[in-house]
Amino acid sequence: MKHIFEKIKKSGALPQLPQVMLQLIRACGREKTDIDEVTQIICRDAALTAKLLAIIASPHVNLAKQVTTIKSAVVYLGMDTVRNIAISSSAMQFFKFPNVTDNFNINRFWYHSYKCAVLAQRIAFEENQVGPDQYFLAGLLHDIGTLALMATFPKAYKEIEARVNQGQNEFDAQADILKVDGPTVSAWLFNQWHLNPMASDAVQFLSHPPARIQEELAHVKILFMANLMAEPESTDVAQDARFLTHMPEAVLDDIAVDAENEVRQMAQSLNLVMGAPEQGYHLLAEDVKDVSLCFGTLDNLLRARDVKTVLEIIQRGLEIIFHIPRIFFFLEDREKNLLTGTCAKEDRHYNIVTSIALDLHNSDSLVAKSVKTGKIMAGAGQESPAVSDTQITRILETPALYAIPILGHNGCSGAMVIGVDSDLTQTLDKNKPLLALFSRQTGICLENLNFHGTYAGDISDKKMEAYATLTDKVVHEINNPVTIIKNYLETLKLKLPEKHPAQEELTVIKEEMSRVSSLLEGLTSFSKPRVGGVLETIDLNEMCRRVLAVLQKSILLPRQIRIQTDLDDAMPKATLDSSGLKQVIINLVKNAAEALEKGDQIQFKTRLVPGSAKVLIDKKRKLPGSAEIIIQDNGPGIPSHIRERLFEPYNSSKAGASNSGLGLSIVHAIIKKMQGRITCDSSRGRGTCFTILIPLAPDTTPRTPKDGIMS
Repeated sequence: MKHIFEKIKKSGALPQLPQVMLQLIRACGREKTDIDEVTQIICRDAALTAKLLAIIASPHVNLAKQVTTIKSAVVYLGMDTVRNIAISSSAMQFFKFPNVTDNFNINRFWYHSYKCAVLAQRIAFEENQVGPDQYFLAGLLHDIGTLALMATFPKAYKEIEARVNQGQNEFDAQADILKVDGPTVSAWLFNQWHLNPMASDAVQFLSHPPARIQEELAHVKILFMANLMAEPESTDVAQDARFLTHMPEAVLDDIAVDAENEVRQMAQSLNLVMGAPEQGYHLLAEDVKDVSLCFGTLDNLLRARDVKTVLEIIQRGLEIIFHIPRIFFFLEDREKNLLTGTCAKEDRHYNIVTSIALDLHNSDSLVAKSVKTGKIMAGAGQESPAVSDTQITRILETPALYAIPILGHNGCSGAMVIGVDSDLTQTLDKNKPLLALFSRQTGICLENLNFHGTYAGDISDKKMEAYATLTDKVVHEINNPVTIIKNYLETLKLKLPEKHPAQEELTVIKEEMSRVSSLLEGLTSFSKPRVGGVLETIDLNEMCRRVLAVLQKSILLPRQIRIQTDLDDAMPKATLDSSGLKQVIINLVKNAAEALEKGDQIQFKTRLVPGSAKVLIDKKRKLPGSAEIIIQDNGPGIPSHIRERLFEPYNSSKAGASNSGLGLSIVHAIIKKMQGRITCDSSRGRGTCFTILIPLAPDTTPRTPKDGIMS
């Protein structure tokens, strides 16, 4: 017998009722699930309860006190663990157990177990027994031993079934073939799970004849009676059951009727058909498939390294699970209080979607409202939709839109907007927990990418701020004595005769002090770059042409350096600090020229960044986007040890320069003040490419677009 118990312990293969598992997975997936609700769901299934009790009784859990109710087990394990148990159990077992034996019907097994639990609880209450809930637990699990034998020894159990079909008692057939019967295994499992010893004691007597039970204690009689009365879809009370109690027959009949009604209602709520156990498995198979696909998508998300990949993975996952025809994403730009559109590049409306933006504070827009409230918004049945909702629905080419907020740890970072009809709306509404899972994981991934993308820049900026602060302090401290020394030199020169031998030395000292002042002025240009601060609307291309014409005559021609220009004709007039930008261009072109040999080449490009210009739909105006300036040379490249600290001050490959190592740090400071970004791509033998990205100030003049997006 010992080896039988060991095999059962290792197996753990008890079938759960599919409908119950389905309810549990969905309940635990909701953000606000009541523990009592989860407990009630678990109480409906004997095998699931057994699994929970087995885990809670594990020596690894090491509880301070004994667990005697299902609710206390749920509280100890936590909602996430319960959900994982439900999903893993379903995925591993729902597809294999129905075919283990020829005549096993899990729906009928559930009906009998649950009815036995209800009857045992009601009879115990009527008999004034302490702890009726423990009788419910004993009734629910009374046949768990038979289920364990069936699951652990499927081949042997087919022989047992054959004997039962020939008229032998099932418990006797179990004992003959396996040398142990179901009630004995149930009692052993009860002890393993540290349940009330009275429950373990009562369940052992289920294989005994009724005449023997008449002499036993009340708890044994109650469970035995409940088992006799638990025939599915029956309210008859066996005469053997009546002999075991002094309860009036009318009361016992009422208990039988009430128990049958309760179990029948529960079966209806689970959509349980007695003759069709496979129905539940098909339902569970679909749900587990969806969950598996979802987790496959989430696993891919963990490997994503950029926003584009994240959105592609999410779109593919939603398409596979829900057969969604089209998805757009609107991501939050917190600096501008906008939601900017994007979608798959293969989408034929890609250019339109990437050119539109929504005002985050537009209370009429469902998309904006979804982001602001963090709730799903469905557009079906809208009486007076916002202009933006109408336009987006038209581009989606569906009757309505369905906006799902992208929620992370730090709030909402945008929305997924899905094109839907009435059927797809209903499907999505039924699967909101799954959509919420997609939403949370997408939001967290986007936050992580944003964090990693900005972390290096933040560190660099903090370094530059530290350098600037230190420089300001040094310049201030040195300027004071320098000024005093220069004043005393002038005084000495005046006091001494004009032809005094010391006049020459004083002149040398004065010159050196002037050089110190010049160096200090250079330091100041780094810590406080000379940015005009005056924004003016200019033709960016024309300004670049004028600056390059000056550089061509003064620097490039003397060195015989060629320059090729490629200026984007679509570049709009830009509102920016032209003085600061001129200083940046001069520094970068001058640096490139100084690194090149005779006959080398510089390429100078401008372009309006694709997709950066947006149409603000509801306000019917355009946002100009961002300008990009690229300065590329075919020179020797920048050494790696310089490249690692490229924009830090005092970092230069040019020895002996009067302002060594400050040029690029000044450029970086100017671009930062313009709220732009500068990057460098360089390697030995491939040359160097500086890319400047500058946000263009919006033109506030209302205008009607020409592309029909707002028509």
